[in-house]
Amino acid sequence: MYRPHPLVGFLILLLCFCAGAAASEEAHGSYNVRDYGAVADDKTIDTAAIQKAIDTAAAAGGGEVFLPPGTYRAGSLELKSHVTLRLDAGAVIHGSAAATDYPLVTARWEGIQRECHQALIFAHNAEDIAITGSGAILGDGKVGKLRGPRGPTLIEPSNCKNVRLSGVTIGNIGVWTLHPTYCQGVMVSNVTFDSKGKNSDGMDPDSCQGVVIDHCTFSAGDDDIAIKSGKGQEGVKIGMPTNDISINNCTFSKGHAGVALGSELSGGISGVKIANCKFSGVKEAIYMKSCPGRAGYVRDVQASNLTVTDAALLLIQTTYHSNPDSQGVPGDAGLTSFGRIAISDVHADSKRLVTVQATPERPVDGLALSNISGSCKEGFVICNAKAVVLKNIKLDGMKDAALYTQNAQGTGLEGAAPYVPKSKND
Repeated sequence: MYRPHPLVGFLILLLCFCAGAAASEEAHGSYNVRDYGAVADDKTIDTAAIQKAIDTAAAAGGGEVFLPPGTYRAGSLELKSHVTLRLDAGAVIHGSAAATDYPLVTARWEGIQRECHQALIFAHNAEDIAITGSGAILGDGKVGKLRGPRGPTLIEPSNCKNVRLSGVTIGNIGVWTLHPTYCQGVMVSNVTFDSKGKNSDGMDPDSCQGVVIDHCTFSAGDDDIAIKSGKGQEGVKIGMPTNDISINNCTFSKGHAGVALGSELSGGISGVKIANCKFSGVKEAIYMKSCPGRAGYVRDVQASNLTVTDAALLLIQTTYHSNPDSQGVPGDAGLTSFGRIAISDVHADSKRLVTVQATPERPVDGLALSNISGSCKEGFVICNAKAVVLKNIKLDGMKDAALYTQNAQGTGLEGAAPYVPKSKND
């Protein structure tokens, strides 16, 4: 059966975005929020004025809502179909510090549909929406840290098609920054992510299909990119995976993981491609995390042409303790499957590079690591894996054995030392 090259899908998606943007700009006008009463003095709440400009553009069939320089304090804003929000250099949308400016709605948070404060910028069932320019969108730390219900994420489109962000700087405090949920066709390019504090992920594609993240810079207090698809029995029942994700030419300068897959992955994650990226200042470049009860799968992950400095290259962990699940899938059916993972052409300078700790009942099925060079102090650890291929691994600086294995089968494992856990959680 014919299978097109992955780049073909990326090019088609890019052409669709460009064509849609060009058609919108040609057919519809520009709407300056100042003409609708926005003050931009960092004190006045400009929510109503900005929303009126968006609504007017939407009623006309679409268009560009333009924010000239200034700081616009606002609560929740709804972005509507065929509308582009463009922030000029020096334009800042700054989230209000009042929780009442973010209505309570139902949204997915840490894998479960629950009551949450609405995002600073949200969209539901919209298509061909965009946020562009060279300005900034910033959340407020006071409301971002709220829990029970969750504080407002920064940007949260749900059930949307053709979502585009380009050029802007976005940042949140204490909660996720960009959280597309149940979306198809998301393109994020040349965006600077700068978020701070616990739970301050950069981007969380959640049960989405067709996501491109290109030439972005990430600095976050938590995971820079966290790919998700729901949690436990609810996530399995909804059954909407995240797939066809391309992460290219990105720089990860601060965060827990550069690219995390999970821990909410009960709907499954597949078709993730990471290429030409630099990781430094993070704990793990690629972190696949799960725990008993999550179920789901991670498969068909490819990563190539990576530079990894002072970070682990790969961690697969099946004993993740954060974000526990009160409605997990019981028994062996609740164990996550990992397979068809390939990482190649890596230059690294780190203490530890690879730790794979799957379960005996669900060993990793297919793990290829090739053309990895540089320096590393601690040997690879591979536990519970089959169809492993290690090829052309050239690393200096190993203190002891270069490879430790337990219940691992494949090629390139010759001479491995037996892995002995240091504790029950290893």
